[in-house]
Amino acid sequence: MARFLWRAVALVGAAILLLAPLLTALVPQDTSAGPDPVRITSYDAKYTVDADGTLHGEETITAMFPFGRHGIFRFWDLKDFGDPHVRLKPKDIDITLDGQDVPVDMQWQSGRRYRVAKVGDPDSTLAPGEHTYRITYRIKGALAPGDETSGTSSSWAGEETRGSVFDWQVVAGGWAMAMDQARITVKLPKAVEEAQCAVANGTPCRVDGLGSDTLSIQTGALAPYTRVTMRADVPVNAPDRDGPPWDITWDRLLGRSLSAVLVVGAISVVALGFGYLWDRRSRERDPGYPVMYEPPEGLGPVQTHYVTSERLPRRALVATLLYQAEQGLTRLEQSGADWTITGIGDDAAWAATDEVTRYVGDSLGVNHPGKTFSANGGVKAGKKLQETQSGLFAVTSSWATSAGLQKVDISELLGRVAVGVAAVLAVVLTFLPFGSSLPVIPFAAFVVGGAGLMSPGVGRRRTLLGRDVWSRAGGFERLLSTDSAKDRFDFSGKKDLYTAYVPYAVAFDCADRWAAKYETATGTPAPTPTWYGGTTTPSHSFFGGHGDAFSSFDSSLSSSISAYAATQSSSSSGGGGGGGGGGGGGGGGGSW
Repeated sequence: MARFLWRAVALVGAAILLLAPLLTALVPQDTSAGPDPVRITSYDAKYTVDADGTLHGEETITAMFPFGRHGIFRFWDLKDFGDPHVRLKPKDIDITLDGQDVPVDMQWQSGRRYRVAKVGDPDSTLAPGEHTYRITYRIKGALAPGDETSGTSSSWAGEETRGSVFDWQVVAGGWAMAMDQARITVKLPKAVEEAQCAVANGTPCRVDGLGSDTLSIQTGALAPYTRVTMRADVPVNAPDRDGPPWDITWDRLLGRSLSAVLVVGAISVVALGFGYLWDRRSRERDPGYPVMYEPPEGLGPVQTHYVTSERLPRRALVATLLYQAEQGLTRLEQSGADWTITGIGDDAAWAATDEVTRYVGDSLGVNHPGKTFSANGGVKAGKKLQETQSGLFAVTSSWATSAGLQKVDISELLGRVAVGVAAVLAVVLTFLPFGSSLPVIPFAAFVVGGAGLMSPGVGRRRTLLGRDVWSRAGGFERLLSTDSAKDRFDFSGKKDLYTAYVPYAVAFDCADRWAAKYETATGTPAPTPTWYGGTTTPSHSFFGGHGDAFSSFDSSLSSSISAYAATQSSSSSGGGGGGGGGGGGGGGGGSW
């Protein structure tokens, strides 16, 4: 179960690491900013398209700046709205201001969908007035395949289309500044006979130069975020437009290379398998559990549970305190909701018991006759119980090693370290600017495969002696926990054995079943231990049923520990008082 839970946690964690950047890219951008104070007085764009589909763009932007602005930004949308597999990435971007070089900070936004050029000096502002920017770049893939089926009409004007199509936002729809006018010139690889243009606000638009390879559009004033789109059927063979077989939305997760995905996928499968095999190797084969009618000699309830699972029982402290009382080392007395543990065993008796039982007695100070400890729900008692409980695992594990029942396994320890390091690397790589989550996947896969290596007990392996004790302890648990109709225990003349085994039943979390087995076999209620100084009702024994004395004892210890934990929580808390449309060419810009 522990390995299953660790693997489930690893799967959830891996999903969060891999999908969080993708989901972040899908979050709508804030569009609540006010109007841009800069106005473009002249937007002059010249596009030259080669036969191989490469577009060379040159934009000359003259803008009127008020006081206090640093410059402009220009962004390009890599998405082709006509083909989800194409990435229209701008390259060789060069920008000048008033004919001079200007600082340009290139960035990625929204999961590397938008390429952003932030133009200007953050430490200085432009002089108020008119300034001119010249932006040049090139983009591959500007020509899309046309409809090669004769007689098929275009969705624009009903004409037959062949060869290639140039479908572009010649004025990108993301410009936040108003434009007084825009002039666009497009030089295509061959003369075209048909072309159309459209302005997003419905203003009539005309393409000049039909019948030649150079087309032009001129507009009047354009409001912010108003795109102008041109579509022309170009009589050249459609060039190849390579791209991954997934939408641009998935780039944040998979990147843009199918071969890289295949390679990383293969590595991840190997990493997953390697981690799983490492995990499998750390598992110990069950030795078989023949029914045993007594616990392994010399082992208390916590030790007996530990050798079966390599972890402490949920009620380790309770089981040990009951075992102390059953061994005649202490006496339990109940007064209302409070419990008092009184030491009655001498030094020889304490020396003869097991290490775990002796540790609890020493820690609570009841290892001498007449010494008492009160579990009264108070903070002081809770602190002592918390400290005692915290040290139980180290004492029990140390005992198992010194007794020759377990040994350290270096391979398993290295596996735990490897899983931990891989988890840390996966988290770190998630926040590095790789452009995709691909580098994270192999590490996440290894963590998922090897998650079981983080389970309790990994790093320690039972010896031959330990496996023998494990088998006998497991057989004894089987006696305590199985249905009363199975593995019957002859209680006749052995009434004391019932109460002697109750602390073990508590450790294995089957006290009710052990009591039911006694009552079924004898037809009488389970007996009350002689070392219990409280009262029980005839219908409920000390350990059987609901609302019994054992539940009260467990509750008293828990409330004491909770009272102490609450004081620690309150003291540690801080005090405080009082784009779209067209095929490609999406993008835009603004000032800052």
